[in-house]
Amino acid sequence: MTALLAVASALLVGGADFIGGFLSRTVHAARVAALAQLVGLTLAVPAALLVDAERLTTADGAWAVGSGVAVGLGLVCFYEAMTRGLISVVAPVTAVTGALVPVVYAIGGGERPGRAAATGIALAIAAIALVSLGSAGAAEAAASRGALPLAFAAGILFGLFYVCFSRVHEDAGLWPVAISRVASASVLVALALALTGGLSVGRRAAPWVAVIGVLEVGAAVTLLLALQRGPVSVASVLASLYPVTTTFLAALVLRERLRGLQLAGVALALVAVALIST
Repeated sequence: MTALLAVASALLVGGADFIGGFLSRTVHAARVAALAQLVGLTLAVPAALLVDAERLTTADGAWAVGSGVAVGLGLVCFYEAMTRGLISVVAPVTAVTGALVPVVYAIGGGERPGRAAATGIALAIAAIALVSLGSAGAAEAAASRGALPLAFAAGILFGLFYVCFSRVHEDAGLWPVAISRVASASVLVALALALTGGLSVGRRAAPWVAVIGVLEVGAAVTLLLALQRGPVSVASVLASLYPVTTTFLAALVLRERLRGLQLAGVALALVAVALIST
């Protein structure tokens, strides 16, 4: 169940990131991220009210706030990085960094995945890099170097998001998702107003921003459930497979051709999921 939930989160995040990165090339990244979080907030609070929660501790609330601040800042860095460089270069750097942070945290905390899961984790990280980097040649990669600091920063922040979410107790229901959205929306709205002086994205972009918000809430819910039901190292790495989704959407929507390395990465990802699921 942990693997299924984490993979579902990766699929949803990959879709949201594809749309967000594409929109951020014509609309400021902070505005896109802020409005998407506000849309997500309108869904997360009712969902939390509908799902029974036995107990929400102060610590749960604090970790949820931390996760929201981390993901909010991470999204701005990620979207901005994609406006400065190729998505196919930015995505692997962010994803691999984001996967390694919770793995290091989990192992440092005494978590020891079995041999099959450990092998799967290693293969999953390799798959993330292959799927994303496979579409960029040397010239394109060089052109994207200016985006790398932001991509690394986004990865670290996303990794901290995973860690914070993993500290929330299962009996808190979906309130951690709602609280996280309140924190992320607050941070992003403040940033958008400070950097751009407004929140408008235009009529054409508004529906797509709403779609991003829906996908992100779905991803947050499935990720929270995955982290609560299984090892942090397993759930976080599988959730970081989102470049697979982004790459397929680029091929389907933008007619970008999948290269040999990308196809190998997809195959490796499937093997990794099977190993981790055992």
